[in-house]
Amino acid sequence: MKQKVIIHKTLVAATAVLLLFAPLSLCAQYASFAIVSDSHVGASGSVYPAFIRNIEEEGTHLIVHTGDAINSPGDLSQWAQFFDTTGSGKTLHLAPGNHDINGQKSLDVYVSFFGAPYSTTSDGDTLLVFLNTEMPGEENRIAGAQLAWLGTELARPFRYKLVFLHEPLFPVIHHHGLDRHAQERDDLHRLFVRCGVSLVVAGHDHLYDRSARDGITYVIGGRTGGHHWPTKNGTATRYITARRTGDSYSFQVRDMDGAVKDRFIVKREAQEAGNGLSQR
Repeated sequence: MKQKVIIHKTLVAATAVLLLFAPLSLCAQYASFAIVSDSHVGASGSVYPAFIRNIEEEGTHLIVHTGDAINSPGDLSQWAQFFDTTGSGKTLHLAPGNHDINGQKSLDVYVSFFGAPYSTTSDGDTLLVFLNTEMPGEENRIAGAQLAWLGTELARPFRYKLVFLHEPLFPVIHHHGLDRHAQERDDLHRLFVRCGVSLVVAGHDHLYDRSARDGITYVIGGRTGGHHWPTKNGTATRYITARRTGDSYSFQVRDMDGAVKDRFIVKREAQEAGNGLSQR
């Protein structure tokens, strides 16, 4: 289930039209991309337009969104606003959140735009995986057909396997993610370890966080809209830029003024990848 989503912005009767094409290769294994979370377009306080201006100035055209793109599940006018703000000439991948999907009707709307409820795409030695933590009847977990599909996808022999989903496995806010089903969450983490996943990025908490478990970097991407939680670091919004530098990926966490607030590197030796079934 692979797709590359290229946005050609067209508004017809207040509906954004999304055209889906077969995957096209990018040079240098995803040379650069931006990660954004919880934009909540349609709600007051969204800074998604500022994020788009920033990445356009930086020359980034590939966007990975970890969910809650809009504020009201299934709202066509908010999807239209989201696509209009994103603009044309960009590639967008989305791991949907609970404000994008809440039940079958809004899932159908989502699939009408993106073609599938979850997906992968790849280039060179890198596999990007976009999961759906909001499948009706399977909320707050990865289960059933999606879990079986995920195991097959992660068994593929890529050096880098980067996973994106909305609800975090290890949230900052207790019981605000996949920890609601702790055993299934732990099984999912063990699958990531066995299959050599290097990075897992989520949203949902509206707080930035980075940790490491069993060789995997886990990131919660902050927010670009929606409710904010007062913290010792304030309530500033965040987005992440990624760049392939030689045989590693370098990440910078930025505020809307472009100031770097955190940075980290994900590097996996080629021999570690092996057959894609273990990371030691």
